[in-house]
Amino acid sequence: MSIINAQTASGWLDLSEGNFSVGLHPWYIKQENIDKDFEELAQLAKHPNVLAIGECGLDRLIDLNMNIQEEVFIRQIHLAETLQKPVIIHCVKAFSELIALKKRLKPKVPLIVHGFNNNPQICAQLVQHQFYISLGSALLNSQSNASKNISSIPIQQLFLETDDKICFISTIFAHASTYLTQPVEVLQEQILQNFKKVVSADSSVV
Repeated sequence: MSIINAQTASGWLDLSEGNFSVGLHPWYIKQENIDKDFEELAQLAKHPNVLAIGECGLDRLIDLNMNIQEEVFIRQIHLAETLQKPVIIHCVKAFSELIALKKRLKPKVPLIVHGFNNNPQICAQLVQHQFYISLGSALLNSQSNASKNISSIPIQQLFLETDDKICFISTIFAHASTYLTQPVEVLQEQILQNFKKVVSADSSVV
């Protein structure tokens, strides 16, 4: 089971077939278009094939004021709360702000930090504050933070992904299985259960 991010640099993917997330990624925010883009997002987010809001979040490495990024991110969290859909988060060098926002807003919907590959201290803070953590191709490097952190993440808060990297999800599962000393089949079943829990209160979603 997988979710595809429907936002691209050139526009939105066709939502008619598959499972998708939609969000205003900080890379693509244009200050003059925020209200218009958010209205479009709010309509797309109601599509039955849209299971999550995102990617959205905070990125200190881009040339966009953090206050604007935070404003757009908060609007998307509120949208997710209204639609009862999880949020897939892009966060770069802004984890303290992210955790502070969660503590202030107290969202009920699940928050998933995608492509996580940061230090153990930040990982522990995210786990403590009940974020889900999604690990990707960094697991292919045994010296990466992702590889070192995976065993400290409760398996009930774990997801695996390919993101936009050229690799197979089966390869990522194989590496994760090795780090966790669990059979791939057991890991697959647990991730599936996490997926069902996050995207719907109805466990028939597959």
